[in-house]
Amino acid sequence: MPIYAPSLPPKPDLSLGQPPALVLARFDLKRILRQKMGRFFGFIFTFMLIWRLGYVYLYYLKDQNAVIGKMMDAAAPVLAQGAAWHADMLGGWLTYLLWFLVALIGGGLVARDTLYRVRPLMYAHPVKPSDYWIAKLGLSALVPFAVLLLFALLPWFLSVGLTGLHGVMWASTPLRLVPAALIIALLMGSVASGASSLASTPRAGIAWVIGVALGLEALGGMLFGILGSGAWMAISPMSLSAAWPRLLCGAPGGFFGWGPTLVGTAAHFVLWTLLLKNRTQPSEAVL
Repeated sequence: MPIYAPSLPPKPDLSLGQPPALVLARFDLKRILRQKMGRFFGFIFTFMLIWRLGYVYLYYLKDQNAVIGKMMDAAAPVLAQGAAWHADMLGGWLTYLLWFLVALIGGGLVARDTLYRVRPLMYAHPVKPSDYWIAKLGLSALVPFAVLLLFALLPWFLSVGLTGLHGVMWASTPLRLVPAALIIALLMGSVASGASSLASTPRAGIAWVIGVALGLEALGGMLFGILGSGAWMAISPMSLSAAWPRLLCGAPGGFFGWGPTLVGTAAHFVLWTLLLKNRTQPSEAVL
């Protein structure tokens, strides 16, 4: 009696359903939310946002109350309502603390899959390597962009609601701060996901991200002190993230201008994205 091979099920239609990159990013986002990593940072960022909103409201009261107006005039050298004040909506301690949040979230995105060796299982399904690294990079950039977007838009909305388009804040503030927030988020996401791909455990991934950010900041400071050129600070992603709001708002000062900022940002994005792409190929799926 002849033995026939078992019949195979029909080939699934891969055009149905959501894109694999979106599914992977949504899964990682749900896992991050379940871990509740952002409680401490959420409290700090909320306090900083309320502080910035208070600045906007004080400038509104300056024209409404003579006593407050005199106090604000006396503090004008410290609280100057100019380009540097607008750039500070995304500057100061905000970007530095955001680097640590991105390290906690993005440092384990790729390293966790390396530790548990799940990438071969993903690639055995209709998941391409490009879907994988785009999902990791996109999620690493989404979190800082969401935080920065609140700091860029909420003070402006409060200013428009109180004094109109020609009041406390510039009418063009979103056109300056939203692109800065997007560039900073992409820079943070590329560094976090690329550094995570070099690690084999989530803790090592977090250490990689923090080490890259703080190490290059220290190296840039050393080269600046030795060689006397502020352009060397452009090798630090932390300094680059602090420079973009000032440049787009036209604020004076800083260690470097447009040229080093553009070159440094592009170099970091390309370097860490290529590392992420190469380290997540099927040949690198199992270490």
